[in-house]
Amino acid sequence: MGPFERIGSCRTCGKEYTVSGAALAPGAETEAPARFFCTCGGFVETFLPGSVNRERVILLPKGEVGAA
Repeated sequence: MGPFERIGSCRTCGKEYTVSGAALAPGAETEAPARFFCTCGGFVETFLPGSVNRERVILLPKGEVGAA
């Protein structure tokens, strides 16, 4: 498993988020669109590697540092 990181933004308020997690072969597998809720009630959309467990993905406002 290798780490990956993507940037996604909310279409409603424009806030940017860092989306991170682990995948079997990030960058070498098919990616699929994913939607997460933003704090404003809108959606954050980004593409994630297909092998990602979406329940373990970390979503942080861009620029914040958090524990994985």
